[in-house]
Amino acid sequence: MHSAVSEAAAPLCGFAADRAAAGEGGGGRAVRRGAFTLIEVVVALGILALALAGLLQLLTASQGRLARTMEKWRETHMLIQAAEYCLLQKGEDPGSVPVDFFPYDGYTANCTFRDAENLPETYTNIVGQIPLKACEIELVRQRDGKTVDSIIVDKFSYESTVQGE
Repeated sequence: MHSAVSEAAAPLCGFAADRAAAGEGGGGRAVRRGAFTLIEVVVALGILALALAGLLQLLTASQGRLARTMEKWRETHMLIQAAEYCLLQKGEDPGSVPVDFFPYDGYTANCTFRDAENLPETYTNIVGQIPLKACEIELVRQRDGKTVDSIIVDKFSYESTVQGE
């Protein structure tokens, strides 16, 4: 009984139905309908995945650089604030920077004075010249005791002149 049903009476499905809708016969060339093949879709998804992975890596690296820049800016700000305090104090031993002026947890500022170095001979041989001192301010991280930044500022020592006279 199965042999009595003709192929023409059987419903068309799959590729044969597509070809029949396009008006093709059995031996003609397939006409493309504008759809993408599976390999084209897979290649496009692969390119998209690579582009997204590169973008994610770029964003992660820029976040790290931004965090390091912000930390360096914060440390520089703390160092300048400590230098301002030390340079405005009278005498050559300003002591420790008070918490109300330097309110940063985890950091301390050390200030020391010494004679300025590498001055030209024309400066050092002047009679009655006010001595020049080098004020070194160090920013120290407390958790590891590491000096994260320092600055040296030359300052006239008026106190030495008054004490020496």
